[in-house]
Amino acid sequence: MALHKPHPDHEERYALSGESPWATPACFLLIILAACAAYHDSFSGPFVFDDNAAIVDNPSIRHLWPITRAMVAPLTAAGATGRPLVNLSLAVNYALGGTNVVGYHVVNLLLHVAVALVLFSLVLRTLRLPSLKGRFENKARPIALSITLLWTVHPLLSESVTAVILRTESIVGLFYLLTLYGVVRSCDSARRAFWYGWAIAACLLGMASKEVMATAPVMVLLYDRAFLSGSFKKSLQQRGRLYLGLAATWLLLAFLVQSDGDRNATVGFGYGVEWWAYALTQCRAIVRYLSLAVWPHSLVFEYGTDVVRTLAAVWPQACILLLLLGATVYATIRRPKLGFAGCWFFGILAPSSSIVPIVTQTMAEHRMYLPLLSVVALAAVGLFSSASKNAGLTVVVVVASLLAWSTIQRNRVYRSAVSLWSDTIRKWPGNTRAYNELGNALDAAGRITEALANYDKALQLKPDYAKACYNKGESMLRMGQVAAALDLFDRALRITPVYFKALKAKGDALAQAGRSDAAIAAYEEALKLQPDDSGAANNLGNALLGAGRAAEAIELFQAALRVDPRDAKAHNNLGYAFSRVGRVEMAVEHFAAAVRLEPDSAEAHASYAVALARVGRLTDAIGEYRRVITLKPDDVVAYYSLGNTYARTGEWLQAVAAYQGALKYRPEHPEVHNNLGTVLRRLGRLDEAREHYRLALQHRPDYPQAQRNLAALGGPEDASATEN
Repeated sequence: MALHKPHPDHEERYALSGESPWATPACFLLIILAACAAYHDSFSGPFVFDDNAAIVDNPSIRHLWPITRAMVAPLTAAGATGRPLVNLSLAVNYALGGTNVVGYHVVNLLLHVAVALVLFSLVLRTLRLPSLKGRFENKARPIALSITLLWTVHPLLSESVTAVILRTESIVGLFYLLTLYGVVRSCDSARRAFWYGWAIAACLLGMASKEVMATAPVMVLLYDRAFLSGSFKKSLQQRGRLYLGLAATWLLLAFLVQSDGDRNATVGFGYGVEWWAYALTQCRAIVRYLSLAVWPHSLVFEYGTDVVRTLAAVWPQACILLLLLGATVYATIRRPKLGFAGCWFFGILAPSSSIVPIVTQTMAEHRMYLPLLSVVALAAVGLFSSASKNAGLTVVVVVASLLAWSTIQRNRVYRSAVSLWSDTIRKWPGNTRAYNELGNALDAAGRITEALANYDKALQLKPDYAKACYNKGESMLRMGQVAAALDLFDRALRITPVYFKALKAKGDALAQAGRSDAAIAAYEEALKLQPDDSGAANNLGNALLGAGRAAEAIELFQAALRVDPRDAKAHNNLGYAFSRVGRVEMAVEHFAAAVRLEPDSAEAHASYAVALARVGRLTDAIGEYRRVITLKPDDVVAYYSLGNTYARTGEWLQAVAAYQGALKYRPEHPEVHNNLGTVLRRLGRLDEAREHYRLALQHRPDYPQAQRNLAALGGPEDASATEN
């Protein structure tokens, strides 16, 4: 048996090739700089679309421990459900920065860069394999660099990098390429078992990231046959244990798919879209993806849920697709290396772009994250096969610069939700979901009239659109039109009876209408659907507190904090509840937590100040009231309470200044006039005191305290006190 020939070490390899040992680090640096240049302006874009369900409304990312909890997303966390590693990455982001969007964008870019660096290493090693080395000689590194640069800055990938939850593509892409990298490294390594383990581990992690990883074991076999062994038989003979390990990772994917209930009835057969209609739609989708890969103009963030139901509507695209599929089959048989490019493209698209309907998104550009590699690789190899190294690099630099510029322009659309959805409607009119989302964006921007018009447009196109009913109802509720909002929430619930957000909003509307018992029932029904939702628990707790059921309210607020210990609102509410039952020290503790979590919340500081005053920590209470005034200079109650607290500490001049601050914003406040009169009397300024008592009575004639204080001016100086 032949002895294994050791692989040359780094210095020997560079000496043999004549390359500088700094060549690869230089390429890595260039790739990183290109990615940063293309995405330097993408960090401020807000959460959009499924980001809200996967991050803002996802209770499972509020904890990093136990780690199993942070990995299991609820069915409503679109994009993260059934994808433990994706959900864990969001939990890490949340632990580091809450819902500050910048951190999420930074991680997305880091993931994209990591994929690019692995891609460069994989392509370089592939081009230097014995089966290809003679063809490319000294062009391997320029080709690998060209493929990586063109792919990294291509605007077709901007959706996957800039929309936060679409990091699913980069995470699965990273493990997909790492799986292949492990296989390639095993070929010339004395530690073959290690690299087999690497490939299997990467494949397993990919299965925990996104379902498209199901194609990885097959793609590895096709790669092996094309570039390593030359035949399927030899591949299986030489690496049988590897393929058994890769195939075993399908068990994890099967478990995850089964556990998430077919994505909450959105993926699979029998959910309203026939397999043949979805297949026809994919004819249009795949040809559009290819055209955007070549000429990335008029990118669309969201294509909606429309399907094609007649062959006549897409027969040109169907013909193109059949020709490409036929060419791929022929090349796979006769020219396996070329055929692998076609298999890579169609194989990775197959889970989402074949006959299995994804009813919530029939077309999506982010699905091209990995398949784009085929197009870019064929273009780069073709270029360097017909041009010199320098000429090829010149062309690549020019094209990559244009692509990067286009990506920068595209990222500007993501700067606001309004611009993103307006752009979507302009390019893909008739998209009901886009009108609904634009309505949400306009409502968040305070442009409620325009928001309502977009909700109406969505409902005009799709009368049974439950989300549009709910969103319009939320806008109406904020406008104070409670009855109209209730009608819309009920309409949404008739369309979708298990609609959590609509039930929760219905509870809010009923609470505003003073129908506390009905509100409590609605919140309880909502919590049955999502027991871990801290918002619903908070709202139910407030309703119970209003109904005099403080003990039950405390349990609800504590439950909300178990879900999200960083929920400032829950801490504040729990402080109120403890105050209501006389447990003031506990109230102080939770108000303090609310202030730590939301230091810029005037309401939190005010609540904390009241509790501090109740336990006698007057100096601390004064500091909190002053903080309220700093945050909210026209807060009359804060000035009034600050004056009362100064009066309790005997700081009369400071009390006068605080009361005068309150009167600046509300001159007719009778309680402030009364208390200011009392403090002035303490200071011996009797005429001023008398004037303020009279003003108090002028604004409130039946004010007995002011009447007694005015009468007391003729008696002992301490006959009256401030009214707290």
